[in-house]
Amino acid sequence: MKTLNLITISLLTAGLTAPVFAQQTEVEQNDFYLGARLGAFSADDDRVAVKNGQAFFVDDGFKTITSGVEAGMMFTEAWEARIYYDYMEADLVGAGDAYGDSYGVDALYHFNNNFYAGLGVNNTEIGDVTDVAARATLGHRSFITDNLAWRIEGGAQRGWEEDYTEMFANVGLQWFFGGRDTSPEPRTRPEPRPEPQKAAPAPESKPVDSDGDGVVDSKDKCANTPRNYSVDENGCILYENETITEELLVEFDLNSSKIRDNAFSQIEDMADFMKEHPQLDITIHGHTDSTGEAKYNQWLSERRAESVANALVNKYGIAKSRVDFKGHGESQPKVRENSAADRQDNRRIEATLKVVNRVPKTR
Repeated sequence: MKTLNLITISLLTAGLTAPVFAQQTEVEQNDFYLGARLGAFSADDDRVAVKNGQAFFVDDGFKTITSGVEAGMMFTEAWEARIYYDYMEADLVGAGDAYGDSYGVDALYHFNNNFYAGLGVNNTEIGDVTDVAARATLGHRSFITDNLAWRIEGGAQRGWEEDYTEMFANVGLQWFFGGRDTSPEPRTRPEPRPEPQKAAPAPESKPVDSDGDGVVDSKDKCANTPRNYSVDENGCILYENETITEELLVEFDLNSSKIRDNAFSQIEDMADFMKEHPQLDITIHGHTDSTGEAKYNQWLSERRAESVANALVNKYGIAKSRVDFKGHGESQPKVRENSAADRQDNRRIEATLKVVNRVPKTR
């Protein structure tokens, strides 16, 4: 079993020393993982172990080293089930070492993408003395890549057959099967129009059309018309209406009205559009998914819309009188919710501005 200790330590060292990048990865329903774990166990000062036919007290304090493996599955975005096995190496008072193992099952509830708590049932055996206990756990998990996460947790267990109260702490690495792509799709911008080119002079022997618009100079009442513009019979530019639309879509984390770092560029684009068109005002519309109570979702949608409105005013200098916001709760979903991805699409704010310009008609 010492080989298991060495393998576990190697896996944890390799994972925890890998380059760590900030991740916004969110676990999804049916995600499955396998993991390695390493920790310490504080035995009750009344716990005994049998060695060579004699009973000895197990040294209390975090002096029992544990290492093992675990597997788990996300049954929803919040609830996770996990099984685990730990090999244990304990110090005995006046008798050297004793060995054993610990295994069990936990039900874990995730308050958000990082923090969780849980309850479980555990069987702990040290030196041929076994006790079944109820176990409570608190933990934190962060992703290193889209598939690899590290976690740290601690807690306590209370024996059912023996009056043992014992503590534990451990760290672990978890490999999730199935990748995730959380990067936002780039938003395209219209390409700038090319500068008009002047037409070359026509031969002297033919009617001259200096600007190349199809109307000879003798009938052209609008000189130097760009070659790629449509003109009337007098050589003057024909105009048409062009509607320019600027859209703003910002998604939020579960139960959060904090703007993600990668969303500020989109808000800045909307601010630049408003500065180019000072006649326009904007209303930010906030939305939530259908989880939670309707009254709370209404409040949360208003906070999301207000946070984006405040960013336009305080960060990007748009006059407060030009910015309004409104929350719609869960009443206006963008998509029908059948999955975690659908619920993420509905945690958002939206705003649209349009302006109609008179622009030259091209050929």
